[in-house]
Amino acid sequence: MRRHQWTILSERIAYRNPWIQVVEYDVLRPDGQPGLYGVMDAGHNAGVVAVDEQNRVALLREFVFPVNQFLWQIPSGQFRDEAPEEAAARELREETGIVAGSWMALGMAHLSAGISTQETHLFLARDLSVGESDREPTETMTLSWVPLLDAVQMCLRGDITDAVSVMALLKAFLCMNPNGLERR
Repeated sequence: MRRHQWTILSERIAYRNPWIQVVEYDVLRPDGQPGLYGVMDAGHNAGVVAVDEQNRVALLREFVFPVNQFLWQIPSGQFRDEAPEEAAARELREETGIVAGSWMALGMAHLSAGISTQETHLFLARDLSVGESDREPTETMTLSWVPLLDAVQMCLRGDITDAVSVMALLKAFLCMNPNGLERR
């Protein structure tokens, strides 16, 4: 089998758990030399920028195990067997208790395309109703309402480093303020 100028000689699942799968490929590289390529399948991701009537965004301060830190993040999570819009609404409701009456797609992006098949699907949610969250037992987080412009500034300062959150917040801000970055 070929992928552009790469020839796949064999493949095997090197690791699998309920959240990720790693496939190792024995390949002939474009230069004709043998090689090994590992690809991670972590399902896809849906992320939501939930903005209330006061232009505040719902941000979560969550402990993230792989980096051993608390990070500022938008509500987001993994999905496999549902539409991105359904996953986004589910994650928003589970992590924050928020239900949105209005949705706008902000696009899709590949996350670490050199090693992973994972895509993130981003959404702007408005017309919010706040209820009770239904978090997973592994989720340690607190919800804060931050003015959208402050959240954008947090991205630019490096206070928000989660790639999905940075991308989604900047996209949402530009959609809501199309002239927001023009020099005045």
